[in-house]
Amino acid sequence: MIVVKAAMAVARRSQDRRFRSLCLWGKRLASFAFIILLFALLFSAFDVQAQKRKKKAARTPQNEAAERVAKAKEDVIAAAQAYKESLVKLLVFQEGDVKTATETVDKRKALVDQQIVSKRELEESERALATAQAKVAETHRQMAEADNLITEAKAEAQLALMPPPRVGGTVSSAVLIRYNGPAHWMLADASKVEGYFLGQFHHALPISAFGQTAVHTQLGFDHSNAMDVAVHPDSAEGRALMSYLRSQGIPFIAFRQAVAGSATGAHIHIGYPSHRIR
Repeated sequence: MIVVKAAMAVARRSQDRRFRSLCLWGKRLASFAFIILLFALLFSAFDVQAQKRKKKAARTPQNEAAERVAKAKEDVIAAAQAYKESLVKLLVFQEGDVKTATETVDKRKALVDQQIVSKRELEESERALATAQAKVAETHRQMAEADNLITEAKAEAQLALMPPPRVGGTVSSAVLIRYNGPAHWMLADASKVEGYFLGQFHHALPISAFGQTAVHTQLGFDHSNAMDVAVHPDSAEGRALMSYLRSQGIPFIAFRQAVAGSATGAHIHIGYPSHRIR
């Protein structure tokens, strides 16, 4: 009996030792697993940071410059469109003034015939009508300038994609034609172009922007050595004008349209491309 009890005690001690050993191994395994998990988390964090650094490194100066150019173009288009919208609202009031002035002139003409008002009063109302009509014409001109700027800004991306033309060469697309003439163009030479057009078509060259205008200044474009002609490049007048400019070596950019399916903004820009001044 004593021997049996002793054997049982030895067996219990052996079991206790095995249990403690298993517990110890379990703790060690748990610690080891925790360490592995910790390292995995650390490496994952380092990898995320490395990916972020790679993405930041991918922003080259060229990419940033391209983004700035694209943003500047969007700003110009938005500013030109907002400016044109303000002119459209102004035009409503100006046309109302023309209507009122026209009615006044008509009434005074009848009263002059009846010798109720003087001829001087009629002349005053006629001058008022002429002033009102001049304001409408100026607003229409400024709206055309805004359209031209929108056209040029939207076509700028295409110009950038097109190969630069050699001196005396032409590059074209569905939207524009650029001729890199060898002549040293100066705005003072515009009279030659005007003289050719008048002799060819018996009416004045329809200039929509001559040199630096208030619209170009307000929207930040240097147009000081260029003029815009309001003719469509594909019209008879447009084709003849471009042929003359090539014969004289005068550089130009002909814009067919601002938006596909619309002729708004179609014109011929005579001179070098305009650049932003701010």
